[in-house]
Amino acid sequence: MIDIKLEHIVKKYTSDVIAVDDLSLNFEPGSFVCLLGPSGCGKTTTLRMISGLERANDGVITIGGEIFDSPKQNIFVRPEHRKLGLVFQSYALWPHMTVQENVDFGLKLKKISKEQRSRIVDESLDLLRMGAYRKRYPAELSGGQQQRVALARMLAVQPGILLLDEPLSNLDAALRLEMRSELKSLHERLGSTIVFVTHDQLEAMSLATHVAVMKEGKLEQYADPMTIYLKPATEFVATFVGSPPMNMVGFSDLEGQRWKAPFKKAVAAFIRMDADDQRICKVGFRAEAVTLKRSDDPHPLKQNQTCIKGHIKAVLPTGPEQIVSIVVDDNQFYVVTPPSLCFENGQSVDMVVDLTMIHVFDQKGLRI
Repeated sequence: MIDIKLEHIVKKYTSDVIAVDDLSLNFEPGSFVCLLGPSGCGKTTTLRMISGLERANDGVITIGGEIFDSPKQNIFVRPEHRKLGLVFQSYALWPHMTVQENVDFGLKLKKISKEQRSRIVDESLDLLRMGAYRKRYPAELSGGQQQRVALARMLAVQPGILLLDEPLSNLDAALRLEMRSELKSLHERLGSTIVFVTHDQLEAMSLATHVAVMKEGKLEQYADPMTIYLKPATEFVATFVGSPPMNMVGFSDLEGQRWKAPFKKAVAAFIRMDADDQRICKVGFRAEAVTLKRSDDPHPLKQNQTCIKGHIKAVLPTGPEQIVSIVVDDNQFYVVTPPSLCFENGQSVDMVVDLTMIHVFDQKGLRI
């Protein structure tokens, strides 16, 4: 198992376009790290610098204790010498080759004996449950099967690190779920270090041992998935991770929104700060922090609870649950309830917020 260390990495395409800005990360041996963020945040560029397909403008990339990229030291190891496996969003299978020939292609370049190549190809295909399809051509396979062949081809050359650039984005929902299970199982069996680029938070949260959330080339937070979800370091992480997104209440303008003052006072009392403290800029709470009550039903508040009154804008059934959209003045909130609870559009409701589950952010969007 091999570790990866990025120290103050910078990648500029022009003086005005900075794709990655002073990024430092340490991927432990055997970890499954997801680089998560919106399009254009620098996650794919980071992966390409690890692979050697892009050169950093500044900083140091160390893999397995060896420096692979350091502009100041004039060190750069080419991709073919890094012993990495790379799978892109497109499977890049040779259409005129069978599954077996596609997996064997990289081994031929390494000048391995035919007998050894045959054994490695069989092992790689069996590992991905594709042995029965070895004589088929890519056009005869489903998208999920083609992705397995691409993974088998990568594993056949026995890379120390696996780099995956949004490999599931072209698959439908059912196949994505199947391939997430496949990748999770593969990581547990091989124990390899995996770096996985995605904009899909569900993929990141379900696959990764660690998640690096990026925004505009900078690292917002690097932690295990549950820490990312339960203790977001910034307002961006809080609103980017989670579905429905975290509900946010801003306190920059209280005029005409009288409910905000008592809400802020309750929050400040709970976190033991002054209600007039300017550091309390925004307060967030997830859908599961709210119990939705009809306004005409008596429901005395318990300790560590506060209430926000609003009315229902829409009820969105999703099967096992329903997402209820609630409007309070110009603010919109989302609450998740069981489908057995019946609510109607326009109905007055009380959102009972559990203060033990709130998140407070300052003017810079940093967690307090």
